[in-house]
Amino acid sequence: MPAEVALVDPPDNLWCVEWKEPPLRFSSISPAEAVVDGAGNRFDIPGAGVLYAATTPEGSFAETMAHYRPKASLIEKMARAANDGQAPPPAGVLDVSWRSTRMLRRLETVDALPFIDIESPETHTFIRANAPTLLRSLNVENLDVPSVRGPSRLLTRGIAGWIYGQTDDEGTLQYGGIRYVSRLGDYECWAIFDGTDVSRVRGASDRRDEPGHGGCRTYLQYGHSVTYRRYIVSLDIISIIGVIGWDLERDFDCQVSR
Repeated sequence: MPAEVALVDPPDNLWCVEWKEPPLRFSSISPAEAVVDGAGNRFDIPGAGVLYAATTPEGSFAETMAHYRPKASLIEKMARAANDGQAPPPAGVLDVSWRSTRMLRRLETVDALPFIDIESPETHTFIRANAPTLLRSLNVENLDVPSVRGPSRLLTRGIAGWIYGQTDDEGTLQYGGIRYVSRLGDYECWAIFDGTDVSRVRGASDRRDEPGHGGCRTYLQYGHSVTYRRYIVSLDIISIIGVIGWDLERDFDCQVSR
């Protein structure tokens, strides 16, 4: 019996933390960058665009801010400096310039093609059966959750490019993107392929009581983070003060790093 892929539709509302301008910008990667394992994003495709979003604001925050976690080597150096009587600089502090240029936006897809659920064992079997040459070129024999959530972006970008190019017998594209789960926690995320119609949900940026936010009482927690007083967020020893999204100083009573 031929292997079948697991297909899903994105929810009505998605969230992304992104630059204020231009809104809903699709990520791109050059062919030269695409062959570098550490470059780009997880499902970037050379010659195509991918918009990254999450089902919840917390998922979008986590995915966006993960890059700013201090590495163990930096923490070790800071500890040595403190032991030597030196005052180490704050690690990974995101100041107001980072926050003020970004927004938390709510968006929706319009009449999108189905998305492939990359987490599903059925999808793993489907890709292995239909794209063995791709997998072998990357020295991968089998797909499973650890491999699709793993650190190899060559693998995940290769899979994304293969999915992006799939067409039916008439040459019509088959899929609108990929559903995946963040490596940083149980956050459902979406890699939306260009050609998919997406639009901002108007009015989302100036409301305090969006579902799931608890009217400013929902706090994003990340690892060993501590959270207090509305949206004051600390990632490990990184302090990110304030809300990314809406118009912070107009809409929220929150402390801001300056």
